[in-house]
Amino acid sequence: RKESVMASKTEAKEVARIPMSLHVEQSAVIEYPLEKVWELVRPCDFKFIPTVVGVEDLDKKESADGRVGAMRKILYKCGTEQTIKVMELSDLQHSVTYDIIFSKPAVKFTSAIYTIKLQRVSETNSTFMSWSTDFSNDAEEAVVMDSKFKKLEAFKSLRAFMSDSRKILLYRHLSEPTRYPHPDKPAEKSEAVGEGKPELD
Repeated sequence: RKESVMASKTEAKEVARIPMSLHVEQSAVIEYPLEKVWELVRPCDFKFIPTVVGVEDLDKKESADGRVGAMRKILYKCGTEQTIKVMELSDLQHSVTYDIIFSKPAVKFTSAIYTIKLQRVSETNSTFMSWSTDFSNDAEEAVVMDSKFKKLEAFKSLRAFMSDSRKILLYRHLSEPTRYPHPDKPAEKSEAVGEGKPELD
């Protein structure tokens, strides 16, 4: 009996070591048409978030932001640098799934898969947006709570970004991820400005 009890405890410990999924999801209604919201969400560059100060396209192929496998290096105000990879993209379902394949400093969990889904709210011509993360079970409570908070803040940032017509026009004109910083960050002078692209003043 002692051997069977010890074996059961050993098996339980082994199971506990296996990364399991921990689902975290937040949602909100964005008071803009689905097509307008999808235009900002689809590229996975998150330039509508004020803490994002730079985005670099790591995939040099044409239309990299419109295909599975596209990669982005995202720089944050706090100095964090992360590289994300688009794992799934659907213009029909208006959903995109991505993974963080590199982070500096390193994240404190084994894995996490992120999914953003949009749905049309026909009554008001607005958009229902859900943002979920499937963490491995070694993600600490602080990480999970931080993820929830950041999603809620991202919804607010998206609304604020879309209400600023200047930022929307700038986002559309400067479509190459390596050519422009976040609209709140001063731009460096370059030859691109002389090519008819608006300056960031």
